[in-house]
Amino acid sequence: MIRPLRAVLATGLTLAALATPSAASATTSAQQGIDVKTSRISSLQFPETGKARAQLRNITVTWRRDRTEKRTWVTVSAQLRDSGPGDGHCARMMLATEASMFEPIKSTETKECNGVWRTKTLAMAPGFDGVVMLTLYTAPNVNSRTYRGLTNPWRGR
Repeated sequence: MIRPLRAVLATGLTLAALATPSAASATTSAQQGIDVKTSRISSLQFPETGKARAQLRNITVTWRRDRTEKRTWVTVSAQLRDSGPGDGHCARMMLATEASMFEPIKSTETKECNGVWRTKTLAMAPGFDGVVMLTLYTAPNVNSRTYRGLTNPWRGR
């Protein structure tokens, strides 16, 4: 009676070991060479005081560094809203960075024009100084903006 019980227990333990991922097969992104740092910004508005024409909320900033490929990039996800349809303004969220001292600014942007909260995501690599500017503005008011600097947490490392 003891032998069949041992055989069942041994078989059960073997199957359990096969079903459980081993330390060698379970890898994290850090073990694969990608480091991740996430921060949050509660909100931004343009203009910074008075009636908001453009708003961002629930802003998540995620920096990633691939140590094997030696590259870094940032992803910003947020809810964007403009002041409403028919006012001649569209809320715009932009990421911008200088590629180098001798190259023009690189940027990517998205917009919302209907006065409703929309989740938007932008991503880019930082420039030579490690800074990406998160910018909130409206068109046609392109000369006045709300800025937030996003600094590469691994800059200089």
